[in-house]
Amino acid sequence: MGIGSMVLGSGLGLTNVLAKTDDGFLVENQDQYGQTPVEILSGKEFPYQVNPDRLDSMKERMNVFSRNGWDPIRRKEMQKAMDEQGGKGIFELNMIDGKGKNPNQTRLDYAFMQASWGTAHMGPFYEWETKASSIKQLAALGKWNPNELDMDWDDLSLAVKHAGLFYGASLAGISKYNPLWVYSEYIDEASGNKTIPKNIKSVIALAFEEDYDGITNSPGRLASAATGDGYSRMAVTSFKLAEFIRALGYTAIPAGNGTALSIPIAIDAGLGELGRNGLIVTPKYGPRVRLAKVFTDMPLTPDPPIRFGVKEFCDACMVCAEDCPTGSISKEEQTWEGTSVSNNPGVKKWYVKPEACYDYNGFSCSNCKRNCPFNKPNNSWVHQLIRKNINIKSQNLDKFMVKLDQASGYGEQTQSPEFWEKSGEASIYSRDPKV
Repeated sequence: MGIGSMVLGSGLGLTNVLAKTDDGFLVENQDQYGQTPVEILSGKEFPYQVNPDRLDSMKERMNVFSRNGWDPIRRKEMQKAMDEQGGKGIFELNMIDGKGKNPNQTRLDYAFMQASWGTAHMGPFYEWETKASSIKQLAALGKWNPNELDMDWDDLSLAVKHAGLFYGASLAGISKYNPLWVYSEYIDEASGNKTIPKNIKSVIALAFEEDYDGITNSPGRLASAATGDGYSRMAVTSFKLAEFIRALGYTAIPAGNGTALSIPIAIDAGLGELGRNGLIVTPKYGPRVRLAKVFTDMPLTPDPPIRFGVKEFCDACMVCAEDCPTGSISKEEQTWEGTSVSNNPGVKKWYVKPEACYDYNGFSCSNCKRNCPFNKPNNSWVHQLIRKNINIKSQNLDKFMVKLDQASGYGEQTQSPEFWEKSGEASIYSRDPKV
């Protein structure tokens, strides 16, 4: 079919080419995309639109997490939320007043949640330079050239992604470094006042699946446990991958949420598209992932962006917006800017309301992941039908499929006793990809 190595080498595992499209190739790859057929974009286009006159690098201090620390408006809003709860925090309401017995907020659930965050809180993992003498000894040998092993840079790019998966990532992709996605000013304990070196060429994007059964407990504490486990794996995996790259003599800067915007980097790296809920939607796991990245001066081969009908499906679906307990998700058409100072304008998308999202339930809500039709594992004939037909891009068909899926009971909250009754064999590690 005249397909180049760019398509065949873009993913990990066997890629099956289904057809040529106007913008690339329609392919299947079970390891990378699950059951979903995906269009690999072969040109320079991306699955989003930007306005170069509006889009500029964002200051990290303007995202909602940072504003919670310095913005008097945010402090007032957070205090108001506390006052509405009788001056008590979520922990006090559940553990003291509720005696650790409130449904989906039990002490067992809280203990599970806090332990899942343990590694992420140990840090710092996102150091810009190695402290290990063994890594320094290898780095002192100079920059390693793949030609030494009869490899080329495409081979090394694949090896780096394999390393990311080996160290714990669920998905790995490579994008060309785009300074627009880097915070113009950032607050990072590990990096201090450092700036990204000018010789940085590539970014490895890493996605970490969150446990399906945990997320379906949202807004219970088990969903936050799934989130915390993702953050802990982010920290460990990006640290290990950075050390691997440093040992080969190259610069490597690992980052979790800090330093740069993770979602556009992951989209550029071919891991997914942007959904109505403001999150990346991956073909294999839907929005049920956490993201980390590693910046490097390695001249790696970028992966092509992908498209699989998320925009068209989100136009019709509306489930996440209708079920959002705070109305943080837009029900309108995509726009070029949002209503919050924590929205960075210049990209045509659905802008969310980050303040309302953050303030709900002690920042413990994944409802928009729980009820997203893309989230469900491939164990439902309804959901498989959605995915097989999504490339048709028919809104009427999409709406019909959503109604069928909801009629089957999908998206309802799993109660914590159901989670604890499981044998453990349904964890993300054993479930995927057998189901």
